[in-house]
Amino acid sequence: MNKFICVTWLAAFLVLLNVSELRAQEDSSKAGGNVCIKQVQDYWAAFSRMDADAAVAMHSPKGVYGTNSDGSFHKPLKVTSVEQMKENFLNYSGLWKVYYPEAIALSKDVILTRYYLEGLSKAGASTTPYRTRVTHTWVNENGKWLTRSWHFSPAAYGGVHVTQSSDFKKE
Repeated sequence: MNKFICVTWLAAFLVLLNVSELRAQEDSSKAGGNVCIKQVQDYWAAFSRMDADAAVAMHSPKGVYGTNSDGSFHKPLKVTSVEQMKENFLNYSGLWKVYYPEAIALSKDVILTRYYLEGLSKAGASTTPYRTRVTHTWVNENGKWLTRSWHFSPAAYGGVHVTQSSDFKKE
C-alpha cells in the first residue's frame, strides 16, 4: 500500500509540475506577445519620426526577410543599415498608424504579429495614402524581440479609401 501511495503522490506531483510549466510557458508567450505589440507600435512611431537608429535597432542583425505589398517577388534576406533606412524615408512620410494588432506565440522565442497599417507613400512630388495588412515575425535574440520577417499585402477594405486627417486622431 505504501508503494501505491508513493506512486500516486509522484504521479500527482509530475502532473502539477507539467501544468505549472505549461502555465509558465503560456504566461511567457503572453508577455512576449504584449512586448511584440509594443515593438510594432514603437517601430512605426520611430518610422514616423524618421528615427533610423531606433527603427534599425529593432531589426535582427541576422537580417530580415520581406515581401512588399506592390506585388513584387519576395525579397532576399536583407541586413538594413541606418544609412539605408534614411534613404527609405525618402519614399515615405507622415504619421504611420497601427490598427488592430494581434500577437500569436509560435514558440517561446517566436511571436507572429499581424495588424493593419496606414501611412503616406511618396512617388516623386506626389504623396498618396497607403493602407496594408502586415504579418510581422519577431524573434527573441539575446533577450531582445527583433524583427526577422514581414509580409505586407494591400488592404483596400472593399474599396479605395482616401486617408483624411481624422484617420490619425487619437481616440
